Parts: sequence; C-alpha cells; structure tokens
Amino acid sequence: MNQAVVSEGEPTEKDAFQPGNQIVCAGYALYGSATVVALSTGAGLNLFMLDPAIGEFILTDRNVKIKKKGKIYSMNEGYAKYFDPAVTEYIKHKKFPEDGSAPYGARYVGSMVSDVHRTIAYGGIFLYPANEKSPKGKLRLLYECNPIAFLVEQAGGIATTGTQRVLDVKPEAVHQRVPFVVGSPDDVEEYLSFVKKYQK
Repeated sequence: MNQAVVSEGEPTEKDAFQPGNQIVCAGYALYGSATVVALSTGAGLNLFMLDPAIGEFILTDRNVKIKKKGKIYSMNEGYAKYFDPAVTEYIKHKKFPEDGSAPYGARYVGSMVSDVHRTIAYGGIFLYPANEKSPKGKLRLLYECNPIAFLVEQAGGIATTGTQRVLDVKPEAVHQRVPFVVGSPDDVEEYLSFVKKYQK
C-alpha cells in the first residue's frame, strides 16, 4: 500500500494516518500451486502470475471484476457464541434461506488474502466482524483492511465496517482494528440490511 506524503521533510505519523481513500496503489501476493500477485494503481485490479521458466510475472487477468452476487460466505464460525445478533441472523439466513433458494457454501481458509482472493474470483462475502471478544474487530485498518478494501473496490466490490466504508475510516493509531466485511455488492448490501435491522 502506498499513500500520498502530506508532511514536509522526513516522514511522520501524519503521513500514515490518512484514510484509505488516499491510497495510490495496493496489492498482495498469493503462494500456492502458482504464485500470483494482485495489483492496483487505482485503474482496476490486475492479476499477474509468476512464470518460473522465465522468472517473470505475466499479466494473466486484466481489470478483474467481482460477481454482483456469489454463493459462498467466509468467516470463522468458531466465534459464533460471541457474534452480534445481526451477524448470527445473517449467517442463519445464508444457511437456511427462507425463500427456498439454495444455501450458501461455507469456505474459510483462515488466511485473509486466500479467503479474499477466492471471494474476488468467485463472488460472495468475507466477514471478520466485531464480536463480544473483539468489540473493535480483529483485523488492522492501516495494513490489512485498507489495502484489501482498495483492491476489492477496484474490482467492483464493497468493503465496510458495518457502519461505514472502510476506506473512509480516519486512522488514529498504527495498529487500530476495525470490523471488516468485503465482497460482492449484493452480498455486502444484504449483510448491511441485517446490521441496520439491529441498530438502535
């Protein structure tokens, strides 16, 4: 992740404490059966794959777009005991849809990059919301949530804390945590409708 410099001379904390909407580029690397780099400089999301034969990264997917709606939800359900009622009801709705539609599949690697990469590739939703044990969320705003939110938005998805756009959160500390929900626009909007239902 890179952001514009706002101070004169040597870098200061003020340079780091900018909202994510000031990001100029972000990316991640994914290692597995292939080595993939996802990268955006603000003009869409591109995927590059390492070709070991020539030792270079090749552009394999240009201007990647996330599906409007997916069929997969991704979260650590081991914390279900501590979920907010909105999250509990949303997940129940994904497992037991009232309208007779097919339930969503559950996939959770436990590595945000892997889970988000799959969400971008196939659509759906990744959730790491606040809960009783982590009332401010678990993932870090500056170096986990903001770069991923930027990439997901570049692919046409939505990234929210549940109450606001992730990239609009004003950072106050280097290791600040925020609730984090990203994915296909229809899926995230549906999640937000459950959150709104429980707002006092």
